[in-house]
Amino acid sequence: MGRVCVRFRLGAVTESSGKHVLITFGRSFLTLNLARLMSAAGHRVTIVDSLPIGITRFSHATSAFFRVPSPKFEPVAYCRRLVQIAVDEKVDMIIPIHEETDILSMMAGLFPPGCELFLSPFATEKQLHQKAEFSRLLQEKGLPGLKYATLSSPEDVAALDFTTPFALKRVYSRGSQKVYKVAPGDDLSWLEFEDGNPWLAQQWASGARYCTYSVCRDGEVLAHAAYPVGYAIDGNSCLRFESVGHPGILNWVTEFVADVGFTGNIGFDFYDDPDIGLLTIECNPRATSGIMLFAAQDGIDRAFFGETTELITPRPDVDKMIGLGMLLYGWRRKSLNGRKFRDFVRDFRHSHDVVWASDDRRPALMLPLAYLYILRHCLKYKVGLAEGFMHDHEWDGKEIIIDG
Repeated sequence: MGRVCVRFRLGAVTESSGKHVLITFGRSFLTLNLARLMSAAGHRVTIVDSLPIGITRFSHATSAFFRVPSPKFEPVAYCRRLVQIAVDEKVDMIIPIHEETDILSMMAGLFPPGCELFLSPFATEKQLHQKAEFSRLLQEKGLPGLKYATLSSPEDVAALDFTTPFALKRVYSRGSQKVYKVAPGDDLSWLEFEDGNPWLAQQWASGARYCTYSVCRDGEVLAHAAYPVGYAIDGNSCLRFESVGHPGILNWVTEFVADVGFTGNIGFDFYDDPDIGLLTIECNPRATSGIMLFAAQDGIDRAFFGETTELITPRPDVDKMIGLGMLLYGWRRKSLNGRKFRDFVRDFRHSHDVVWASDDRRPALMLPLAYLYILRHCLKYKVGLAEGFMHDHEWDGKEIIIDG
C-alpha cells in the first residue's frame, strides 16, 4: 500500500501517493541524484548493483540495497533477480540507468504486470542505441544528420568515400571510450573487426556541442535539460554540467520523441553548426548526466509517473561537476579544450560537486572506498578507469536466450 506524503513545491502544499521505485546501477552519480530526488518527493527507493560497494548504497535516500548479478555477464540471472526483488518488495517502478536498459527491455515479459519498467519496447531501444541504426533512422525521417558508413570488413574500408575528416567508433560504444579522428587517406589497417559490433565512420562535425537529458512517457517530453560540452574525459564524456536553454534542441527532441512514441530516459548529442544548424550525433536511450542538473524543488518524480502537464526543467543557473573526475581529468589538455589552467581552477571552485550534500554526507565520505572497488573491477577486466566504471553494465548487441 502506497503511503501518502506531503510535497512542498513553490510555496504550495500538495498530496502525492508515495511509490516504491527500484533504481539500477547504484555506483553511478546519476543514480545517487535520482535517488535523492525520489526520496525528497516522498518515494521509497531501493538500489541494486553488481558491486557490493557503491555510493548510492550509503545515501539516506536509499531504503534498501541488493547486490545482483552482472547484467552484461549474467543477463538472465540479473533479470530474474530483479523480478524476485520486485515481487518480494512490492516495487511499483524499475528505473534502469545505464545499458542494462536494453537487457531489461529484451526480457520485459519476465516482470509482473504491477511493476512498470520505465523504458520502451526492445526494438525501439535497440534502434536508438545502435549508432548506425540511429543514423539510418535520421536519414529515413529526413532529419539533419551526418554522413556515415558502417565498416564490417577491409572491403568496407576500401569503399570509403569521405573527402573531409571523419570519426571512427564502434556502433556499440560509450562517450568515454575511444573515438578516433581520421583524415581521408589515413592508414586504417589497424582496425580489428568484431562480429555484431562494426565500426561507424561518421562525418566530423564542428560548432558548439550540447548534450541533453529528457524524461518521456508515451511520446511526450515531460522533463528536459540541455548542457554544453565543456570539461570532458578525452573531450567526450562530460565532467561539468551547466543548465542552458536551447529552444531549437528542445523542439527537435520533442518532435523526435513524439514520432517514435518513446517512453523512458533519453539523451542526445548535438553540434550546433553556425552555417548548417543543429546536427544530431547520436542517441542514448537511457539516463544521462543531465539528471544531475535537477533539484528536489523541481519535482521531476512527476515526470516519471506522468503526473505533470507542464514541462519540468532545471533552474538556468545550475552548475554541477563530478569533483573527483575533474581532479583526475579536467585539467588535462584534451579536457581543457583551449582553456587555461587558471580557468580550470576558477570553474572547479565555482561548481558544486554532485556527490556532496550537507544533509547526506555518507556518499561523499565513502567515495574513496567505492572507487577502490571500481579499481578492482578495472584490474579484473583489464580496462581503464572510465571504462571500468560501467564495464559490467554494458550491452553490445548480443542476443540473449532465456532457457527455461
